[in-house]
Amino acid sequence: MGMVFMVIAASLFVALQNFLYSRFWKRGLTFDLSFSEKTVTEGASLLLNETIANAKPLPLPWLAVKFQLSRELANDSANSKISDDYYRNDLFSVSAYQRITRRLPFICMKRGYYTVKSIDLVCSNILHSQKLVAHIDCSAAVTVYPKLLPTDELPIPCKQILGETLARRFMQPDPFEFKSIREYQPYDGFKNVNFKATAKSGKLMVNVNDCTVSRHVLLMLNLQPYSSWVSFSLFEHAIRLAASISTEMAEEGVPLRFITNGLDIAASQPADIRSGSGSGHLANIYETLARIDLAKTAAPFAQELGCHAIAEETEPAYILISTYHEGDLREEFQRLLDMGASALWIIPAFDDMQVKAPQGESIVKWVVKEK
Repeated sequence: MGMVFMVIAASLFVALQNFLYSRFWKRGLTFDLSFSEKTVTEGASLLLNETIANAKPLPLPWLAVKFQLSRELANDSANSKISDDYYRNDLFSVSAYQRITRRLPFICMKRGYYTVKSIDLVCSNILHSQKLVAHIDCSAAVTVYPKLLPTDELPIPCKQILGETLARRFMQPDPFEFKSIREYQPYDGFKNVNFKATAKSGKLMVNVNDCTVSRHVLLMLNLQPYSSWVSFSLFEHAIRLAASISTEMAEEGVPLRFITNGLDIAASQPADIRSGSGSGHLANIYETLARIDLAKTAAPFAQELGCHAIAEETEPAYILISTYHEGDLREEFQRLLDMGASALWIIPAFDDMQVKAPQGESIVKWVVKEK
């Protein structure tokens, strides 16, 4: 009789815990995945935070968390597997009303925009007789900016373009930037007369306006394939160069417009960032460069170059970064020079690559240091 009772009790216990776990294991259970930073620079370290909270009296003796990331976020761990992506499988034992946080260190090996592609929670009851699975949404993402090049690695003509632009920044007075008041001179215009100061001093006084930048830089990044076989590594160097030139311009306060035919990883659209300056403008360029997906083929750029050359209302200094240097693009660039524009074409290339475009003051081959 006692044995029968034990069998019945055991059967009831199995049935009860199966019922409780199948119905209530997800109740009060939350899982959060987040990066320690929203933006980092290529080569930097960051943390991926895993947080589990079990807000119920039912313990979870065995809970597996599975998710995958890009392999470009490197992590050495026994709980990971790397193939095309990085696969993580973490095991937890969560007591009633317990909160657990783990921090996983990563190194951002390559610029890009990375998200957690999927998260699965796999749970078991006390007797491990059930496998319970749930899929949850996640919004964890990190943007990895391109690595900046040292200043001494930038092509010398870039510094000349910057010098020309800075030299012209004092040529145009800005009517909205007040500097001082002085006595009238014969070359002053009537619209600059300050009548209040004139009445107070008894002399004709005029406003003096401060000067601001009268010229901006138009930076163009062409990622059009330059042959049937292209090196993504060479394109990455071109992207880093664009980020580095943008940084130089921002540090000197030079307004910069940025255009690229590289396609966004999500929107699959090229970018045209209007002229601006400041840290926010630079961050916008960084993010645009980080989100370029080189697996998506960029459209031809020759016609684009011609259109922007005609459409510019003010006289910018043009900087073109393009590994592609076939005849159609060379013709449009020459037309730009014939118009009297200040223009520079930088051709990123490996040391052993032949460049068809005639090199000189306006066209330079920039040899990258590694393949």
